[in-house]
Amino acid sequence: MSQFARSRSCNLVPTVVFLLSFIILQVVLVPSAFGAGARKLIAVAAGRVVAGGVKAKIPPHVSEMLGTTPDIRECPVMQQYERSGKLVRGFNVSVADKNNIVLFVTDEAANEQTYYLTSDQGELLRVVAVKGGTGNTLRITSKQKAAFQKEVRYWLDRIVPGKATEAHRN
Repeated sequence: MSQFARSRSCNLVPTVVFLLSFIILQVVLVPSAFGAGARKLIAVAAGRVVAGGVKAKIPPHVSEMLGTTPDIRECPVMQQYERSGKLVRGFNVSVADKNNIVLFVTDEAANEQTYYLTSDQGELLRVVAVKGGTGNTLRITSKQKAAFQKEVRYWLDRIVPGKATEAHRN
């Protein structure tokens, strides 16, 4: 092995160690991308939706895929939702288990829905995508986490305004 190749491989080791340490830190030690303040606000938002939301139901096949019901049946929820043209967004709290919070985004023009199952601690537990009536449980990737975080911020800014912006900084 030439001295040049040896020196390049020696320089590569610290970079690899740094990258692996960063990945491990992100995956293992930082389970939620939200600070403690934002996690508390998710629970506050859920409480407000339970108290003042409307009764709704998550469809049976989606409930089963999310794991909010043990078999194929509807999941009764309290819901807050907003419509902007063909885009509908919702914040659902399971009536049976208030720790199960389901955020959803529906694009009616594309006939697509995305459901994010989270807890009152803000941990992304499961993602279900429905396209053309067919649902799939998605592997949670950084792209899914980013979309989920966007939805959480969207709802916190509406349900607990003012406090949400401050919590995102913590």
